[in-house]
Amino acid sequence: MILLFKRLSIKKFSSSVLAFFCLLLLSTEAISKNKLNEMRIGFNSQEVKIRIVFDADKKIDYKFNKVLKKNIIKVSLINIDTVKNFKSPNYSRKYIKKLKLSRDKENLNFYLKTNNPIKYKYFSLKPNGRYGHRFVIDIYLNKKVRTTLIEPKIFKSNKVVIAIDAGHGGKDPGAVGKNGTLEKDIVLSISKKLYNLLRKERNIKPILIRNKDSYMSLRQRINKARRNKADLFISIHADAAKNRKAKGSSVYVLSQHGASSEAAKWLADKENSSDLLGGASIDDKDNELAQVILDMSQSVTIETSLKASRIMLKNLKKVSKLHLKNIGQAGFVVLKSPDIPSMLIETAFLSNAKEEKKLRTKKFQKNIARAIRDGILEIIKKGII
Repeated sequence: MILLFKRLSIKKFSSSVLAFFCLLLLSTEAISKNKLNEMRIGFNSQEVKIRIVFDADKKIDYKFNKVLKKNIIKVSLINIDTVKNFKSPNYSRKYIKKLKLSRDKENLNFYLKTNNPIKYKYFSLKPNGRYGHRFVIDIYLNKKVRTTLIEPKIFKSNKVVIAIDAGHGGKDPGAVGKNGTLEKDIVLSISKKLYNLLRKERNIKPILIRNKDSYMSLRQRINKARRNKADLFISIHADAAKNRKAKGSSVYVLSQHGASSEAAKWLADKENSSDLLGGASIDDKDNELAQVILDMSQSVTIETSLKASRIMLKNLKKVSKLHLKNIGQAGFVVLKSPDIPSMLIETAFLSNAKEEKKLRTKKFQKNIARAIRDGILEIIKKGII
């Protein structure tokens, strides 16, 4: 009898312990369930992109559901629920036909249908102080996006505006050759030749950022290009290196690290900033939307800069040996406009005696100017800018 009692007690105790741990597990699961704080939508009017951002307390688990149609996206966000004050974002019905976020057991189901076929990519971002864990979907449309969310405020002429920036100037001579050749003089001469060539093109409006031997800060150069609503910014330089044998031309665009540091500056100064040329103003947006706009604008600008620079490098190769066979990327301040595709061209090396002599000749300067002009014409013809 005592043994039977002990067995029954142990069995009863085991059942109680099992029930307790089940309740504890359920409580822990309920507590640990992720919360979706916000869903944001941003539009880019230049590069046909829509960005959907899901912002949550913890990393978002997701599963893309297979669909046959090319204009529909279905995603299940696993073990997550919305916060009590969750608000569905506004969006343009011109390109998004239907957008829905619905609950299914422990998950949230995201459904998006567009009016045109789409391509998309997705990725996750860790918290950065301002935002939580983010799951991002970038959607690319086949037709150009013009949205009501971000209304363009700048109306441009039919001419393509090319900003020509002669590096250095005034108290800043730049590189100095062995025979006393100053970079600021050489690049101004090339820039003026390029300006005169582009003036002959009906569909192009060239702008000289520096038209004389005067000093301009790097930020002043960017601001002048933006005031003139430039479609492309080209900064012209002559290189120098410790290795006197270094030679050839090269083309640089902004690095991703340079873009990230610039985004932080733009957000800090957004109260004093003017509209982005693509039509997106950040001075009247909250930090979250401003971040989305800047991220899109900068990624698109760098991508466009790379495409344009590859064409430019190919044209420079016809008149000069290349120092770099591929496009270089660096954090040059003069390339940091978040909305103007920009490139920096190193025409040749002043530190190389042979190239210094070549840079001083009108023939080489004209050849470089023509190569840059041809590159610009090809860039425009291919619709890159």
